[in-house]
Amino acid sequence: MKSSKASGGGSGNGGDNSGASVSNMSALFLIPSELAGCIRRKGYKRLTFRSVVELAAPQTWSASVMPVLLAAALTIAQTGGLPVLLFFSLLATSVCLQCAVNTLNDYSDFMAGVDRLENSVDPTDASIIYHDYEPVLAFVIGMGFILLGLVCGLYAILTVGPELLIFGGIGAAVVFLYSYGLLPLCYTPAGEALSGAVMGGVIPLACVYAMTGELQWPTIAISIPVIITIALIMLTNNGSDIEKDTESGRMTLPARIGRSATLRLHAILLAAAMVCAAAAVLLLFPAGAWLLPLFCAWIIPLEYRLVKLGLTPECRVRSLAISTSVNIRLNSVFIAMILLPAVIH
Repeated sequence: MKSSKASGGGSGNGGDNSGASVSNMSALFLIPSELAGCIRRKGYKRLTFRSVVELAAPQTWSASVMPVLLAAALTIAQTGGLPVLLFFSLLATSVCLQCAVNTLNDYSDFMAGVDRLENSVDPTDASIIYHDYEPVLAFVIGMGFILLGLVCGLYAILTVGPELLIFGGIGAAVVFLYSYGLLPLCYTPAGEALSGAVMGGVIPLACVYAMTGELQWPTIAISIPVIITIALIMLTNNGSDIEKDTESGRMTLPARIGRSATLRLHAILLAAAMVCAAAAVLLLFPAGAWLLPLFCAWIIPLEYRLVKLGLTPECRVRSLAISTSVNIRLNSVFIAMILLPAVIH
């Protein structure tokens, strides 16, 4: 899920501030009226393809890709094969849902005035602000990503059965509840954990079920490293945004415990993810255990760099890049260790 972004002004050029004073709850109820033209001004720029890509935030897609790749590895380890078309249907659906939550979170934050132009450091991470197009277009695009996810998932639904809609419903509910509702998840200390649990746990469970035909609850236990590393991306984001989150009333976990404690928690959770991955490999896929030294050598230096940066607002972009790399590296080696026995035999 993408980091929070918004603007205190209705545009990146210091224009009308119609959205800045609107609360997150008000933003939800303003959607219909804005679609009718309630919040409009002249001078908006045209929406560009680049703006849409920035809303989708492909730099965050590892959080939706890795869970599906893990499910594919577990399927190959169990069955010796992979239903390729079904795999790509599930992968596309997962990525589209993440694009939706990224985009809708941007729109919600913009309307709530959580961020301002001056604290949006990276232009590529603040599409509505810097490209100055009509904000409601971000909401429309977010809903479009949900619809696209449903279209991409049609093959899986037709192949496996309508029961997949239960998992899709859970995903859609999280997309909505993360940024909207009486108490959005992104405003609570549970946001990091719930994001990790749904994306890192429910997605592999659903994909393994779709590709094997069996609901295998142990999949969630095997997915703990993915769950933790996705949660760590959110922890890094919120740890870098403590000051502005506190100012806007967001009581995220880092906002409650402070930056130093967040860094310690990050290191502890990463160590736990590595231990869980190693335990799963040693117990279930021992032939892949010889990659464990690479596992440590490839990941620990990244954590050292993150700690040195200190999760300061000035280093937010670099910190998020490191945390995303941790997710990719740890889970790539984990998946390789799962697949290795199948390759050998």
